[in-house]
Amino acid sequence: MSIDKIAIIAVTARGRDLAIKLTNTIDATIFVPAKHVNSKSQALKPDFQTGMQALFSKYQGLICIMATGIVVRTLAPVIQDKLSDPAVLVMDENGEFVISLLSGHVGGANELTEKVAALTNGKAVITTATDRANVAAIDNIAKAIDGYLPDFKATTKRINGLLAAGEEVGIYLDEPLTIDQRGFTEKAVSPLIYISTKWQLPETDLERIRLIPRHRVLGVGCRKGISKETIDTAFKHFCEQENIHPQAFAEIHSISIKEQEPAIRHLAKKWDMKFIVHSAEELQTVAEKYPTSEFVKKTVQVGNVALSSADIGSSGNVISPRFAETGVTFAAGKLTKNNEVAK
Repeated sequence: MSIDKIAIIAVTARGRDLAIKLTNTIDATIFVPAKHVNSKSQALKPDFQTGMQALFSKYQGLICIMATGIVVRTLAPVIQDKLSDPAVLVMDENGEFVISLLSGHVGGANELTEKVAALTNGKAVITTATDRANVAAIDNIAKAIDGYLPDFKATTKRINGLLAAGEEVGIYLDEPLTIDQRGFTEKAVSPLIYISTKWQLPETDLERIRLIPRHRVLGVGCRKGISKETIDTAFKHFCEQENIHPQAFAEIHSISIKEQEPAIRHLAKKWDMKFIVHSAEELQTVAEKYPTSEFVKKTVQVGNVALSSADIGSSGNVISPRFAETGVTFAAGKLTKNNEVAK
């Protein structure tokens, strides 16, 4: 996982100096008590505890050069959930031991720990069960493919527990992806992690747990003032027709004049899609590739909003025809991800 915003906190001058060395490679901001501030560091304000707790909510990763006990006691009141807490590392002033303390998988602490330990020639201390058992973790797989895993916490706990114990867990991919499959079996066993963007899956007697890669983009156009119920129904019918699960869509794209359209904003929020709009001029650069409507072109200066939006959003990888129903149009595109296998 790429952690873009990192804070390094040290409590001594020696720890501050190690932090400065780390920032030669890691993009991070250094925080220390006021008495140790220099030109390359900032003071923890208004005091150590309050300042560090504030950093916990502001940064994606904390590298703490201090005793583990200090970190645990200071951050305990603000720790919430493995899905939202930042990565937290603890290390000694010599960089000899680097400990992944919090959010090892989802938050990326394990990966960052390995990176920091390599920089200090230290020992990465990682205690998550799947890592100790040398098997892949289902939450890491989901993260790698931007995947939607229903009942995430309970499923992660159960599947990772089975893998760590050496029990059989099946895995099936219905499209080519490069993922870590250590510990999984490709045999038809229960439970089976079924990785697919499809809405309708083959019948099976196996216990099947869906993991849905969020690699699709949705192009949308609609009449002004269309209801939320209308767009919800049309979207359901579109997904059924194209056999794409609604959770497979990571982004929704449309023309800029629809930026504040309540129904589209509702759909984006409901399915956790990033809403991105494009100017008519931008959409015009690809519009001629698709059938156009003179009425639509006269109204918004582009002859096909859904298809052009899906094209721009997917860099030309449109995978569906135009769908139209009750004043709504949709089209789907496919995002290219780093873990996809070239066909």
